Amino acid sequence: MINNLAKLAIENGGSVTPILIPSELTGGTGLCNPSINVIDGELKLNLRHVQYTLYHSEGEQKFPNQWGPLAYLNPEDDITLTTQNFICNLDPNTLNVESFSKVDTSKLDVKPIWEFVGLEDARLVKWEGREFLCGVRRDTTTNGEGRMELSEIVDNKEIARYRIEPPTPSYCEKNWMPINDMPFHFVKWSNPTEVVKVDLKTLSSETVYISEKTADIKRDLRGGSQVIKYENYYIALTHEVDLWFNESGQKDAQYYHRFIVWDKDWNIVKTSNEFKFFEAAIEFSCGMVIHNNNLLISVGFQDNTSYIVQLSLQFFNEFLNGGGLSPNSKSIQLPTPKLIEDFVLDALNPIDNFNLGEFYFKKGHTASALSLFLRSAEFGIDDDLIYESLIKVAKCLGIQGKRSLSEKSAFENAIMFQPERPEAYFFLSQYYESRNDWFSSSMYSNLSFNFINNLKPTKTDIGIEGKYVFIFQRAVTSWWVGQGKLSRELLFDLAHNYKDELSERYRNLIQQNITSLGSGPDPFLRYNSLNHSKLKNKFKGSENIVKNYAQTYQDMFVLTALDGKKNGTYVEIGAADPYYGSNSALLEEDFNWSGISIEILEEEVNKFKAQRSNPIYLGDATKINYSKFFKKYKLGNEIDYLQLDCEPPSTTYDILTMMPFDEYKFAVITFEHDFYADTTEKYRDLSREYLTSKGYELVVSNISPNDDCPYEDWWVHPDLVSANIIKKLKSIDDSTKNAEKYMLSL
Repeated sequence: MINNLAKLAIENGGSVTPILIPSELTGGTGLCNPSINVIDGELKLNLRHVQYTLYHSEGEQKFPNQWGPLAYLNPEDDITLTTQNFICNLDPNTLNVESFSKVDTSKLDVKPIWEFVGLEDARLVKWEGREFLCGVRRDTTTNGEGRMELSEIVDNKEIARYRIEPPTPSYCEKNWMPINDMPFHFVKWSNPTEVVKVDLKTLSSETVYISEKTADIKRDLRGGSQVIKYENYYIALTHEVDLWFNESGQKDAQYYHRFIVWDKDWNIVKTSNEFKFFEAAIEFSCGMVIHNNNLLISVGFQDNTSYIVQLSLQFFNEFLNGGGLSPNSKSIQLPTPKLIEDFVLDALNPIDNFNLGEFYFKKGHTASALSLFLRSAEFGIDDDLIYESLIKVAKCLGIQGKRSLSEKSAFENAIMFQPERPEAYFFLSQYYESRNDWFSSSMYSNLSFNFINNLKPTKTDIGIEGKYVFIFQRAVTSWWVGQGKLSRELLFDLAHNYKDELSERYRNLIQQNITSLGSGPDPFLRYNSLNHSKLKNKFKGSENIVKNYAQTYQDMFVLTALDGKKNGTYVEIGAADPYYGSNSALLEEDFNWSGISIEILEEEVNKFKAQRSNPIYLGDATKINYSKFFKKYKLGNEIDYLQLDCEPPSTTYDILTMMPFDEYKFAVITFEHDFYADTTEKYRDLSREYLTSKGYELVVSNISPNDDCPYEDWWVHPDLVSANIIKKLKSIDDSTKNAEKYMLSL
């Protein structure tokens, strides 16, 4: 048996060309069973798209799917085997797809009543000026009865369907081979040969020839290509199938091919030896045509990919061992793309399979890629390449979506093969995270973390940017299983010890998570009247304060710096809740301050308006002209308090630089730099340089709700705050200041 006809084709002046349409139209699933023909002098091809991905474990079958070595992976919410057809126009000089159009069947579509939907394995043909796709349809009866159907096409639209009854009753008719130069005739069976003629008016067929002699072939010869005329003969490409169940009762299959030659009276003159095109288990052809003294065969590979194999007629003649055919002129040779040529010439080479798989993967043809990555794993000898190939198989399924069990089992194949590697555990953690199964996600994250030192370089980008991704995943999953302290520790470790390695994406994710989680389960420090005796710097009216509202004593600090000023003014940028954590509520309610708050979240603004007296503005603080804004609210040129508290610190800093400091002075400023969460560690220094340049004096640095999370600086303008008070309040060393310990004598 010839295992690789495509290799022989290339070695004898032929070529192999991929058939591609944009993966955005197909979701990356199978492009298979193409049918090439010459229509009105132009090369055309029907390309079948199926919504499944064929998973076929070959060779020693070390990495089967959970359903066995051979599985049709449909979307889990739609198990129908659905077919769409695309008619493609080919460039005669390159055989590449020049243009294409999905066959519009909407005029004649009805609701399918069987799970095989659409016209399958359609051969393209033109008879008596009418273009047809001839295939099997099984969706019109509740038992899936298959009948050959002629779908008449005009301008890529289906205008009529002719469902043909066979000459004798049967359950399923398929793979009738249309005879190109005999309108409405098909080779229904090859061995023995049965030729039938169909009648579109009566939707019937009759046998017009059946042979008495058969070729000595052990398997049934099933239909493949169209039947084409060459010299005084008819030739076609047939297929044969071995179907069986393995010892576990799981289905498996092997497909083979054979050329068959008839004389003009339909006597079998010659059958070739059986062969495969690419040494693959599942291959299938629906089309063959002679063009430029070459034989062009359109072939489906593993139901996921399609190619055109070009054979010179001289080689074809030799392949048939002189079966009466003779080329009459030299064929035109076409080049084969390098990646495909490497694969074809050594079809079991794991590296060549992997490289071609990556080509398809990058183009979004994930079904094609999966077949090749799986072959790379099955035929591989390099453990690291095998492992990466299995990861890529899982990635293909994840990208397609709705094949979650198969995606999971693919990662599990990688784990079973190399259980000490961290990557597959990491991806399974993400897999369970996306399903909100946090305990499973945390378990796999911990396993990946345990093997972090076994991380190895890969040939391709599999989505592992560095060791920090494992730490981040553990931080995220730890939070969701009640390990908040560990989660924060890991995030802080990433922010400060991996800052030079982080990608922009992970830098932002870490920033967001630290900001979201805060410094602890309850970072809001409470002041009440029982603490008055402990207040280090008492101010006018402090004895009357029952409680405060700010997160870390900001309201108390403002009043301390201004000695309990009544009737002050404030600008609060980043207001959030009207009371919980509010820096302005105490000032308004107990000291009769007026001011304006700014908040971007509408629900918070609505709460504020319902509960507070002073106004609030709904809007994006980065898009305000503050000079005009302050004039509108008549705050005066000397404002007692400015709060700057937005997320992330880069945004807060940007807003700071938007303040009209040349027009307005602020007695007290609390600036949230979130240094503990700032993965760049730059906005604290930038804000200090900027405010110092504007004449402000840092009074308290690195305020924190605890002893570990410096997140704010407190500033004053020396023209508006007493020098004696500044002297008493000043604490600007590099240490972290626990706000409660700073404000109270504890």
